Amino acid sequence: MPVLVLAGDEDFELSRRLEELKNKLLDPAWVTVNFQRLENPSLPEVLDAALTVPFGPGNRLVLIDRCELFTKKRGGRGGTADGAVPTKASKSKSKESKGKDKDSVEPEEIEHTLSKVGQNTYLIFACPYNFDATLKTSKSVSKVAKIEAFPKEKYWPGSQNTKLQNWCQKEAHRYKATIEDKAVQYLLDSTEANLRQISSELQKAAVAALPGTHITYDLIVELSPSHCNIFALAERWLTGDAKGAYEDLGEILTSQSAIPVIAALQTLLAKWIRMKVFADNFNNELPSSPGIKRREIAVPELARMVAGELKLVPFVVERDLRKLVRIPTARLVDCREQLTHLEDLLKTGQIPERHALEIFTLHHPHS
Repeated sequence: MPVLVLAGDEDFELSRRLEELKNKLLDPAWVTVNFQRLENPSLPEVLDAALTVPFGPGNRLVLIDRCELFTKKRGGRGGTADGAVPTKASKSKSKESKGKDKDSVEPEEIEHTLSKVGQNTYLIFACPYNFDATLKTSKSVSKVAKIEAFPKEKYWPGSQNTKLQNWCQKEAHRYKATIEDKAVQYLLDSTEANLRQISSELQKAAVAALPGTHITYDLIVELSPSHCNIFALAERWLTGDAKGAYEDLGEILTSQSAIPVIAALQTLLAKWIRMKVFADNFNNELPSSPGIKRREIAVPELARMVAGELKLVPFVVERDLRKLVRIPTARLVDCREQLTHLEDLLKTGQIPERHALEIFTLHHPHS
């Protein structure tokens, strides 16, 4: 089909697909004249480009890059969030109320024009956000274009995600290698499932493994020691694994300063405290009688209730609540106050940055 829409917030896979189409559709000898890139143009510009024909043999490819016509997360010239078709949103509302923008295009015109794209002209829309099928422009283009979705897979460090694990295995095969399952999990956790970064690490590991073809966990850790991230550190600190947290801290500080580490810990502690406060409130609201031990809500149900208040995923909340359940809320507050004090000492030059984080790491919530 001459018209394609590549849409999604997984930019690595989208850009890879775009490069694949460019190599497949264009004659290398005629790329300079038969490839045109327009960045988020107006609809009239798109329709004009759609009717051009290739010069010489082969195909013509028109790339509408960073297109915002088919998503709600767009602004500027891309249109409005409710699916209106005007392509120059810079017009004031007062002018729009007097009549249609001179560059407006009716949905029927979009469908009619794109349906007449020549067999040797390919029009590709590359959208940086997920395709929104409810918009008028989206409904029109869907009738004449092939939609390819590239949504970003949600991932939480420590969880099991078969889809992403399989992706890592296939990516290793692209570099003529296989990879140990433990190494896959390490890459997913340490990069927070950043596919572009994982691909780069796998390419590096595949070269380092030569003449062998198997990527081991030890090799990945050796090549990427800084990938022991803040989430792993926080996880070990929260569970009372002071030794493991101390080791993770040493690796983290080899690649960055203490300030962003403290900032991340402040964010996580704030989230945990809010979870505990809501959980405590829900449990305290349960009816009780004198002389009878107060009941507590089961963790899965409690996680669902807290997740609703914080607008988080229940799975993530339940995982954290199971670690927080035996830690008093007041203790978490004390830990955050200590971290704030250490941050102040660090920023005023009264204590070395490594020393500040070591003090915090060794004084975990269970101590």
